[in-house]
Amino acid sequence: MSGEMKPPYLIRPARARREGSVSVTADVDAGVIEVAVQGRWSPSLRVEAWTAVTKCFVEHPLAVIVDLHDLDDPLASSAPAWWTMSMTGTRMSPPVSVVVCLPQPTALTARLNRLGAKRYLPVFTTLPAARTAVASRLPLTQRVRLHLPPQPDAVPRARALIADACEAWQLPRLLHPAGLIIAELVDNAVKHAGTAVVVTVARRGSGIHLAVSDEDPRLPTITDPAPRGRDEGGTGLRAVHAAATVWGAMPTTTGKVIWAVVRPGPS
Repeated sequence: MSGEMKPPYLIRPARARREGSVSVTADVDAGVIEVAVQGRWSPSLRVEAWTAVTKCFVEHPLAVIVDLHDLDDPLASSAPAWWTMSMTGTRMSPPVSVVVCLPQPTALTARLNRLGAKRYLPVFTTLPAARTAVASRLPLTQRVRLHLPPQPDAVPRARALIADACEAWQLPRLLHPAGLIIAELVDNAVKHAGTAVVVTVARRGSGIHLAVSDEDPRLPTITDPAPRGRDEGGTGLRAVHAAATVWGAMPTTTGKVIWAVVRPGPS
């Protein structure tokens, strides 16, 4: 249990472009994470980029898009890093598709092609092209979504979605932990964000990936129990922490998403 992904999982606050920075954004609708790497390529930026993508792999998304449009790498020194990330995603079960987005022609594009990236690491010139290509390859039959208003019946409706998914995917052992997690996340969103909520449930091999997004950009933290009579939020996340195999939070273009992965324990 790796626990909560604290800001920044989300990497650290952006530094000057000359020094390099990495930002991570979730696309909840597509089930994709986008990683933008900016600035001069250096050993420290390599570590930062690898840390970001590794955290993306922990979430086990359907795909990762690495945006390198603002990367300063005239010698193509970063090519082995993107190749290794792609191979790591390919070996996961189920595989995580990794694609790169960068302008052409560049020295980096040429070196990636020499490494055989055309087969294992697709390169696109624009983000819209990368998003379209990734979306066309993603399985839709093992992912369900529910849009909920911030009303009291949101939690039972989300629980019902979990029950239907576990039955359809023949994952009865995950019904209790997944139901508990989704109830806590939806309840928190309704009470503290107060916005429309989107629940996404996707199968990941023998496990389930849960995502609850809302329009409040504030990221959650686990807090100590509030004094009696006060509800400051965060305490319910302790139940999520205990029930999930791993969980975390990420910003989106419209707010945030809190996600959790549930896998069966030993028999």
